[in-house]
Amino acid sequence: MNINTVMKTLEKAQKIHKEQDVFWDTFDELWSTEERHVEDKNLTDEVDNFIITKIAEALKECNHNRTHTADKLGIKRETLLAKMKKYCLV
Repeated sequence: MNINTVMKTLEKAQKIHKEQDVFWDTFDELWSTEERHVEDKNLTDEVDNFIITKIAEALKECNHNRTHTADKLGIKRETLLAKMKKYCLV
């Protein structure tokens, strides 16, 4: 797999998550809690953002070597690849 493709996909995923955060921040500014019936960002979104950030940082630190990245994160390489696929980082 071409490393440029991986990095472009990773940047796209990060951009999407940042755009969602901006949306929620704007939404919070426009409507008070009493006026809205939509729940705030949930824990799953926060965990997803955390995982994407950690994988991106580890990939950069390990020069995009997936085996070393998995070791750095303390997970199996297969688990890293599954998470990268889940979060569209592949």
